[in-house]
Amino acid sequence: MKIALYIEDGLEQIVLTPQNVTEKNVLAKLHDGAREMSIHRGEFYHCQGGWLRQGGSESSTIIALRPVTLPVRGKDEPELPTGASFGEH
Repeated sequence: MKIALYIEDGLEQIVLTPQNVTEKNVLAKLHDGAREMSIHRGEFYHCQGGWLRQGGSESSTIIALRPVTLPVRGKDEPELPTGASFGEH
């Protein structure tokens, strides 16, 4: 993974460029709308938040992706019309 920081005129960007299929597939999950993203400080070991950390330092940044859970439809709620779905933006 190539990582670049771009800072100009108050705009700050982190650019992630995959170098193999695995990295490309992980980055695709950032854009598919089927996951919630959260950002944390730490390293890689198991922690209460459910993501992985390692070591006790807070020097790394972790981007965690979790599958979005759709609400459960109650028995008195109408079904969605054909073609409609949750999570469309």
